[in-house]
Amino acid sequence: MSTGTRRRGGDLEAAIYEAVFEQLKAVGYRGLTMEGIATEARTGKAALYRRWQSKDELVTDALKHVLPDPPSAPSTGRVREDMLLLLTCLRDTLVACRGAALKVLKEESGDGKGIMHEVIRARISQPVMDRLYESLVEGAARGEVRPEAATRQIAKVGPAMIVYRNLTEGVTMDDEQLASVVDDVLIPIVRPR
Repeated sequence: MSTGTRRRGGDLEAAIYEAVFEQLKAVGYRGLTMEGIATEARTGKAALYRRWQSKDELVTDALKHVLPDPPSAPSTGRVREDMLLLLTCLRDTLVACRGAALKVLKEESGDGKGIMHEVIRARISQPVMDRLYESLVEGAARGEVRPEAATRQIAKVGPAMIVYRNLTEGVTMDDEQLASVVDDVLIPIVRPR
């Protein structure tokens, strides 16, 4: 297929990822085909199959391409600031996933634990909860957190509130609301008595 100038490397990959999301919007996950993606990206199917064996592999890579990198351990030295940074990362990921194509992918994944769920869990949700837990443990060592509050269960509270609000109300928390989750819910749970 001739497009004038042959694209390679990053340019071709970006066009293919964009085509994945355009096709998801147009035909949904069930209607998504490698041929449709190739046509949308103005390339041949062979270019897709050289890198991806299936549409699931391609969709997974496309998702990873649009999602932010997993958060690194915050190094603020203060539990409140660590919580704000990590919850902001999670919130911003939800914002990135609000596109129509991603919504279609989520809705069509069947049991709700399809490709999108797995990629977001591995790339963002689990690392955020792991970093929150690490921050609680470090905060307990500094005396900012009650030792018995430095648990994985408590590390899930903030992310659960953000995801719940997003799912039930369809809105994303702004910075002030995130600060309220930290200041009015999380800090009182972990603060030394």
